Amino acid sequence: MSVKKFVLILLVFGIVFNVSAGGSRENESASSNQKAVVQAAEFPSKPIEFIVPFAAGGNVDLSARMIAQGLEEVLGEKVVVVNKAGGGATIGQQYAANAKPDGYTIIALTSSFVTNIILKAAPYSIDSLEPIGMFTFDPEIMLVHSGSNLDTIEQLLERAKKEPLMFSTPGHSTSHHIAGIILENMTGAKFEYIHTNGSAEQTVQIAGGHVEIGLSTYGGAASLIDQGKIKVLAIADDERNPIFPDKPTFQEIGLNYNYGAWRGVAVPKGTPQEIKDILEDAFLKAMKSKTVTEGFANSGFPITLKDADGFGKYMLDDYNNIESMKDMLKK
Repeated sequence: MSVKKFVLILLVFGIVFNVSAGGSRENESASSNQKAVVQAAEFPSKPIEFIVPFAAGGNVDLSARMIAQGLEEVLGEKVVVVNKAGGGATIGQQYAANAKPDGYTIIALTSSFVTNIILKAAPYSIDSLEPIGMFTFDPEIMLVHSGSNLDTIEQLLERAKKEPLMFSTPGHSTSHHIAGIILENMTGAKFEYIHTNGSAEQTVQIAGGHVEIGLSTYGGAASLIDQGKIKVLAIADDERNPIFPDKPTFQEIGLNYNYGAWRGVAVPKGTPQEIKDILEDAFLKAMKSKTVTEGFANSGFPITLKDADGFGKYMLDDYNNIESMKDMLKK
């Protein structure tokens, strides 16, 4: 008899013993807790669905696929990425929030989760999805197409104060859209927003000259930047990026503008703690694996690792910050 089977038999025996000892609520609670332990002992026993609420090919999708591979190596079970794009990520986020809380549905959660709740009155709340871990904070970079006559961030802002510039985003209320609105309010620049269905479409618009500018992350635009189809003008971080060391931070031109996209993994509310613990442990191990660390490095995705508690606190802080300026952001 295998050790796993022996443990399950002992757990089931314990449930039967408690129930037979009396019909009290305490016994029912003990039975429920032991049932969750039994489920955790068997978890995972089938493929896990990893929801990406954006179209395939974008930076969230690419990073999720690397993490899925790392999770498979740790858990020994398939982790299948499923793209559910639309509504600035609300479709995929609602799908995950409504999924059965058994650990077999996880989601790549981004800062759009917070903004969708506050600015779009999304049909879910900050408590509808529970954190497993955070994997990235990616600072915004200002992009223009390679043929643009805008060569510096100062030129861009000066022109945008005189006439609105067409600004591509990966969707309304996404972090890149919010970043643009914040920059408008800080500088007096004006942008005309063109919303797309994801970062892949956004960066193609910029590279093709269909719009004038856009804010994105290096991971989301790396291939087109490397091909020379997109120019970087500035980065919203404390320090210059070693990938393009000749490009200034916004701090260097006198703007206290540090903003970016965070990404993590979450599960539906009500997922048993024992299963969340397994997923958190697997996530942290996967993020430190060669598969993920090398994949992220090659794609230009920074790793900012936080456990479930750290991610939960970070997400709540972001929620409170966005809530405090929601009137400014509703456009």
